[in-house]
Amino acid sequence: MLAQRLPEDMEEKIVQFHRFIIAARQQAGYPLSRIYNMDETPMRFKLPSTCSLEFTGSRTVPVKTCRAEKRSFTVTLAVAADGTKLPPKIIFKGVRSLKDLVVPEFLRVSFHKKGWMDKAGVKEWIRQCLPQTPRNEQSLLVWDSFRAHLTDEVKADLNWRRIDVAVIPGCLTPVLQPLNKCLNKPFKDNVRRKYLVWMISSLFDYTPAGKKKAPLRNLVLRWVHEAWREIPLEMVAKSFKTCGISNSLDGTEDNELYTEEAQEIDDDEEDNKFKTKSESESDGE
Repeated sequence: MLAQRLPEDMEEKIVQFHRFIIAARQQAGYPLSRIYNMDETPMRFKLPSTCSLEFTGSRTVPVKTCRAEKRSFTVTLAVAADGTKLPPKIIFKGVRSLKDLVVPEFLRVSFHKKGWMDKAGVKEWIRQCLPQTPRNEQSLLVWDSFRAHLTDEVKADLNWRRIDVAVIPGCLTPVLQPLNKCLNKPFKDNVRRKYLVWMISSLFDYTPAGKKKAPLRNLVLRWVHEAWREIPLEMVAKSFKTCGISNSLDGTEDNELYTEEAQEIDDDEEDNKFKTKSESESDGE
């Protein structure tokens, strides 16, 4: 089930997007290793299981928690059409120094007062996570219409790096965005499993009032690093084909379109609310 209500002219917009991608690839000849997709996804320090077991007739179902329901952070994931996984960028809430963190080599970390991605964060992500484009060649970045992606400053940075952009039409990320459609959910499921193992291991600390403390940021960084590493390269490469982005230009791989289910409603709704809220609060600053 899709979280977003798909537009009435969905088919027309999908065709237009695919025509744009095909024309850009024919003109620039991007190798699959330089066709990228990026997406920001919100996460919480509390990652309960999506199901529970209890005896029939029970009035309540107890859930073990670390009382961190409102503590959140942002994970920015990016992939290439040949299956390459780019370094994830984690944005924690607050203004603390990185010197307090043990950051795995493959990760990038920053802080924001709301824990969100904004224009400055996107510009930083471009510098930190996108590979350099070889001289006299071009790369292609596919992403959604989140406002911070579309500012003049971000466009200028991408142009300077010789990176062309394909913007996914509004409300069609469940169909046309590889990360949104195929990868965000298994990544979050991987992190959730690690959280649940930690919760039942009793290796957590307690507050003076006897409440369980949320997992430390260093532990969260380790979970993100391991969860992203566990995503198969084949899954990444296939996600681009199911969205019609990297399929062979001769039409022989068109049958791979739409062969994967979109994300479940809870993940997709959370991403949409996160981006809408961050945009509206940025406007108010």
